[in-house]
Amino acid sequence: MDAIAVTLGLITKSRSLFANNNRRRVVLLGFDGVEPRIVRSMIEKEQLPNLKTVMKQGDFLNLTSTIPPQSPTAWSSFATCKNPGEHGIYDFLRRDPKTYFPGLALGSVHPPEFDEQGNLKKEPYFETYRKGTPFWKIADEQGIRCKVLNMPYSYPPDTLKNGLMLSGLGVPDIRGTESLFFVFSDRFTEEELKQSISGGMRIKLNFRDSIAEVKLPALRNSINPKNGFIEANISFKVDKTTKKVTINLLNQNSIQIEQGNWSDWIEWEFPVTEKYSVKAISKFFVKKIDEEVNIYMSCLQFHPRYPYIPFTHPVKYSQELAERYGLYKTIGWNYDTHALRQDVLTEDVFLDDVRKTMAWHETLMLDELNKEDDWKLLMTMWMATDRVAHLFWRFRDPQHPEYDAEKAKIYGEALEETYRIMDRVIGNAIKSVREDDWLIIMSDHGFNTYRKGFNLGTWLIREGYLVVEGQTNAETAYNDQAFLLGYDWNKTKAYALGLGSIYLNIEGREKNGIVKNEQIKALREEIKNKLLSVKDPQTGVSVISNVYSCENFSGNEVENAPDLILGYHEGYQSTKAAAKGSAPQSIFEDNLDKWSGDHVATDYKLIPGMMITNKGINTHSPHLQDIGVSILSYLDLNVPQDLQGKNILES
Repeated sequence: MDAIAVTLGLITKSRSLFANNNRRRVVLLGFDGVEPRIVRSMIEKEQLPNLKTVMKQGDFLNLTSTIPPQSPTAWSSFATCKNPGEHGIYDFLRRDPKTYFPGLALGSVHPPEFDEQGNLKKEPYFETYRKGTPFWKIADEQGIRCKVLNMPYSYPPDTLKNGLMLSGLGVPDIRGTESLFFVFSDRFTEEELKQSISGGMRIKLNFRDSIAEVKLPALRNSINPKNGFIEANISFKVDKTTKKVTINLLNQNSIQIEQGNWSDWIEWEFPVTEKYSVKAISKFFVKKIDEEVNIYMSCLQFHPRYPYIPFTHPVKYSQELAERYGLYKTIGWNYDTHALRQDVLTEDVFLDDVRKTMAWHETLMLDELNKEDDWKLLMTMWMATDRVAHLFWRFRDPQHPEYDAEKAKIYGEALEETYRIMDRVIGNAIKSVREDDWLIIMSDHGFNTYRKGFNLGTWLIREGYLVVEGQTNAETAYNDQAFLLGYDWNKTKAYALGLGSIYLNIEGREKNGIVKNEQIKALREEIKNKLLSVKDPQTGVSVISNVYSCENFSGNEVENAPDLILGYHEGYQSTKAAAKGSAPQSIFEDNLDKWSGDHVATDYKLIPGMMITNKGINTHSPHLQDIGVSILSYLDLNVPQDLQGKNILES
């Protein structure tokens, strides 16, 4: 065995040396959620010349996504070259069968720990739940220098011996949330202040002599969690004549902002103990100064020079970027979709931020692309294509409940604009791509409209599978409580959580499970067949294209998979309430949200991503899992046998 191990080691070493001397490189540009049908149409109209150039050199193919075609699931399969049954990410949410309580599927923030004197005993950290080794880590172990920039759902960053990494979607704010904005106004009512808003927090401004002072709940109090949040004092002085606001922050110079403008980056410091503090950055935007004062503040993001939890590898890379470009967005959810959905930001402000943020990532990509530091794999990801599709699809679909013909004249091609920016990025990258380089442009899934919501939990109640505490009539029962609260588990056979997932209440697995092992298969089949027969009562159209089960997966994490996963037809999705485990009164509801396009629970067969490459592909149906395997093969590296993708490059 020793001789075999030595031999394998020598082979790996020799292949690594060969790879380092090889001129081959890979440049991968990922654009989340790009819809291939729109791209093909724009290419035909000569609107995406650079994509057309790449396509003519190689291929343009639909890229098979995951079950379900959600970004956390898809990017995890892309990274690990494995199906969800191996990496364990099936949704944004997961539940604990022993408590029925849901939590984030990707991971969680662990706060710092201190001794009795207030000294830091343990650094805060982020625990990831995703299993599997990313293919760039495999390449790094074989001596390849990789640059992985803005990678979604790969947080915390991987420790690389030879390369660098900037984590993207998945990096939280200092409160540990995905991204929580603040909005200040003097018109908030007591009722509004009591109501929570998705992704944000309202704070009332009470003016005296044009000055209002507030306390900002900034950082969770890890010393004494019962005390809630560590607060910061902010003072707003408004001049309605000049439409300017002067903002005073503790220990900082005052800043003045005019209506319709952003502040520069604000640097914050929040003392946790006398010996430990957390630094953060944010920006203000003054939306309105007239009869009403309305001011937005972005989430409190990690300070790149003093990161609360590192989001780059090496850690100093975040500091280097700050020295190179100045302060920059560090939050993973880097477009404030929540604020636009709540009318806190306008469409114009949102799109302007899209252009600026895409340009920042383009600059970073080009700078790293053109560095002579012997890199072999460079990957950069953009999320704007997905975010604009989610929020602006209502202006491209006349059948959408939120369609506005007049606004469609202004915003009807907002998505196409992001695709034209994508094409510009690709054109600038092409200038630095060498003859032996493999250029890949890809999206993890496609997109379509979301006109009507389906309350999956309510449907389960009506069919007698889910029982609400204290309500005996299945025809009228409902449950407005979120997080799977309020159900009678001793009578429940199945329940819903996430964006289209159903779990059986299995005896021995769930805390109060009643479904016996010998009943599982038949119950899954029964629920599946009933779901496939569901029709929209207004149109008679089938709502669900397919229903998948945990049997569609393989691997060590299958035991945590949903028992059933819905694949909707175009136009339908699970509602946000259903995703949180609630069951509103009606099974169907029109989607009156600005979140008007979607993909998360659409049948994956209906919503592929795209793959455009300057080299030929040996299959008409590449899969996300194939890309990493093919990259390792192209760089003449060893491909571990447990990777589930295949090499799709023409030999």
